[in-house]
Amino acid sequence: MCVLLHRIARFRRDRKGSIAVITAASIFVIVGFTAAAVDFGSIYLKSRQLQGMADLAAVSAATNLDQAQAAAQATANANNWSSPVAVNAATGTYTPDPNIALANRFVAGGASPTAARVTLSSTADLYFASFLLGRPNVPISRTATASRAQLASFSLGTRLAALQGGMANAVLSALTGSSVNLSVMDYNALANAQIDLFQYVSALKTRANISAASFNDTLESNVKTSDALGAVLDVLTAQGNQNARTAMTTLVNAANTTKIAAGQLVNLGPYGNQDYVNLSGGSGAMVSALDLASAVLQLSQGGRQVQFNLNLGVPGITSATAWLAIGQRPANSPWIAIADDNSIVVRTAQARLYVDFKVAPSSPIAGVASLDVPVIVELASAQAKLSSISCSGDAGNSVAVSVAPSVGTVALGQVNVANLDDFEDNLAISQANLISILLLQVTGSSTVDIGGNDWQDVSFTASDIASGTEKTVQTQDIAATTFSSLLGNLSVNVKILGLGLGLDQAGVKSIVQTTLNGVATPLDSSINGLTSLLGVGLGEADVRVNGVRCNMAALVQ
Repeated sequence: MCVLLHRIARFRRDRKGSIAVITAASIFVIVGFTAAAVDFGSIYLKSRQLQGMADLAAVSAATNLDQAQAAAQATANANNWSSPVAVNAATGTYTPDPNIALANRFVAGGASPTAARVTLSSTADLYFASFLLGRPNVPISRTATASRAQLASFSLGTRLAALQGGMANAVLSALTGSSVNLSVMDYNALANAQIDLFQYVSALKTRANISAASFNDTLESNVKTSDALGAVLDVLTAQGNQNARTAMTTLVNAANTTKIAAGQLVNLGPYGNQDYVNLSGGSGAMVSALDLASAVLQLSQGGRQVQFNLNLGVPGITSATAWLAIGQRPANSPWIAIADDNSIVVRTAQARLYVDFKVAPSSPIAGVASLDVPVIVELASAQAKLSSISCSGDAGNSVAVSVAPSVGTVALGQVNVANLDDFEDNLAISQANLISILLLQVTGSSTVDIGGNDWQDVSFTASDIASGTEKTVQTQDIAATTFSSLLGNLSVNVKILGLGLGLDQAGVKSIVQTTLNGVATPLDSSINGLTSLLGVGLGEADVRVNGVRCNMAALVQ
């Protein structure tokens, strides 16, 4: 008995072969986990495949909203799924607002749907688990939402092409801080050269050596003016546009290294978080190289002022000196934008233009070589925002833009040019000293306010968009001829000092009035040409739709 008990105790202490025992006991658990892994993996793979089908079906339904169910069903059928697939397509509207919960951004129904939600239901086969569950498959379901893109690109034009010859060179020379001497042919080449915004931003990223993962990352950078213009040159070079490339090279070489915020130049809206856009999808937004270059130069001068001389070559005007002050563009306001609603507002910068004209008197006045005619023009910001997009298929797509033209003031009077770029305070305007010599003083002043900044809708047809048509929106009370309007309000005071040497007060006043009337038209032309650089005229704003994208659906959920 003792021997038996001893052997039992020794057996109990013996550890030999324990792994085999444990393995034998665990084999059923291991096989069970393996079977579950195979079935779960199969279900996951089938679910992912079904999600891919749902994504394609949603895009198809959103592209064909009038026949969403049929389009989604056709897409599902085309994928030859191994089991029957139930398709349910619902149309509605999708609001891409981050403040709305993701699940609530799609709302089914509505008279004008812009999105589709598709749910596909089917089964995934079971293998090992079918013995445990007593069935060959399990139900699976996947949902996808796609929204039809309705996007438009619009801008407030710079109007630089309207500047004439030497005036354009004088302005660009002042803005670059160097010497610009372009011919009319050069300006036409730049005006006719079209730059795609996506290619431009990509070229800017390369030119400025920016490490960025998306378009917005690039646009969040501050870049040198020379690099911003150089990116235009790079796109023109890639296009093989030799004439425009030559003209742009002149601007690049003249540009300074002042930094600008790239985001105030371009806002790519829904495309901003991407790093690539398939231009064949109709998403391109085109702008002229001349407008783009002018916008860059204006941004570089924000908060500063420049001075330059004008050689107008106009009989009666002996010389003209101009001071141009450009304010900082309002925050978050780009020059050009791509948008699908009116949340993005494009604005021009506030600006002041002061021109001191020297005008020869129409009749001799003793001791008077010329009249000093100072004109100050103040321009508030013009504004534009997307009003609506109409996707009409074969009838052609159209866009409406809501515009609030610039509110302006033009005055004949003198200002302190040192305060010209101080936009925080009102500019003090004093009487103009038209003539100031030892024995004669003639002063005058006049002001015309151009108000009325109500929003006005302007429509662009498909042909307008394709041809890059620029439309001008005016305030309701714009003066037809600005300087002529000034003369209508002009108050002239003549003061003859000492003996006056036979000067007649009424005669002098008549000569002054006649002289100013004689140069009213060329002065109007000069002032309007200079304000055109800023993208606005007195009480006017130029707007252009650069591109529109309709019916191109994209996944949103």
